[in-house]
Amino acid sequence: MNTKNKVDMPETEAEVVKTEIPPKVPKFAIERLRKDCLRLFDVTLSTFNGAVCGLTGEYTVEEMRKRIDAWRGKQVNPAKLKKEAK
Repeated sequence: MNTKNKVDMPETEAEVVKTEIPPKVPKFAIERLRKDCLRLFDVTLSTFNGAVCGLTGEYTVEEMRKRIDAWRGKQVNPAKLKKEAK
């Protein structure tokens, strides 16, 4: 028997489920996410713009939600604000 060309086939239904390809999550341009930021992320346009400042490309809704949450959690440095006000 030639085992060199043997293909390993799943033997049980559980093995078949493990080998299925996960569904593709759609990515959207920042402009598209910006358009619906209040509905998607429950943030205002100014908050969304601050969180995505300098970003380009496409992101999933979940990727953008994580980015916005991280941006909202940042602390403001009062010393930096005083320098910028002068």
